[in-house]
Parts: sequence; structure tokens; C-alpha cells
Amino acid sequence: MSSVAKSKSIQAFKRAGLIGKYGDPGVGGTLRELSGYLRQRRIEVLLDEGTAQLLPGHGLKTGSRDEIGRRCDLVIVIGGDGTLLNAARSLVSFGIPLLGVNLGRLGFLVDISSQEMMQRLDDILAGHYIEEKRLLLHAAVERGGEVISASDAFNDV
Repeated sequence: MSSVAKSKSIQAFKRAGLIGKYGDPGVGGTLRELSGYLRQRRIEVLLDEGTAQLLPGHGLKTGSRDEIGRRCDLVIVIGGDGTLLNAARSLVSFGIPLLGVNLGRLGFLVDISSQEMMQRLDDILAGHYIEEKRLLLHAAVERGGEVISASDAFNDV
């Protein structure tokens, strides 16, 4: 999802899921800032169970990826391309919009930088964005007529 100056449709986001880079305690500050911002905007926050381990005493509701997929209108992924790919694979069956916030090196897939996160979220929450539909592929490796590995692929197999 990319924010833009004008949009023809406005979607109200009432509940946002937050997913942080696995095992990276450096996402804590951004997650705290982001969850506070969302709650100020009266958006309920559901924190990914794995991410919750990085934020002791966070006070947020937590849920599995399936719960996030079933209950949220938007998922914000904090990390980089790998974190976004992981989230996309785990949430593909829910058709939920993902917004990537880049915390590291230059990302190819993540949408916004942490420095511009609040400004861009203001735009997005006001309905000023264009949703990009992307496809996932399903790939399988066969050996001797038997599938030995299979997974969904976003930009890599």
C-alpha cells in the first residue's frame, strides 16, 4: 500500500495488527510509538504473539497470525523485506492489506521509512492511498514424482 495525495475510496481501519521483525529488540521503540499513535486515533491494536515477546509490559492485546488475519482491517509490519515476506505468506488467505515500515537498510518491498511513518499513516488513515494488489505464487519442488517441498512465494521461490 502506498500513500498518495488523493484517493477515490476511503476505507476506515478500526483494528490494526502489528508484526515486528522476529527476534529484533530494536523494533520495540517503533512498536511502542506506533501502538500509542494508533490508540490515540481510536484504532484497536492486536500485537503478534511472537512480537509481544520483544516488548515486556506492553499492555496490548496479543494474537496469533490467524487471529490477526481474521480480526484486523490492516496489518503494519515493522522490519524489512524479509519480515514483510514472512507476514505476507502467513496472512495470504485473509486478503488483508499490509503496510511495511522499514527499519533497516534500503528495502525493496516495504512501503515507508520509520522517519516518515506518522505522516504517511496520517495520509493512509485519512483515505489518501492507493492499494496495490500483488500476487503470491505457490511453488513445489518434486523429486521422483514426490513433492519434497512446497511454499508460497512473493518475490522469491
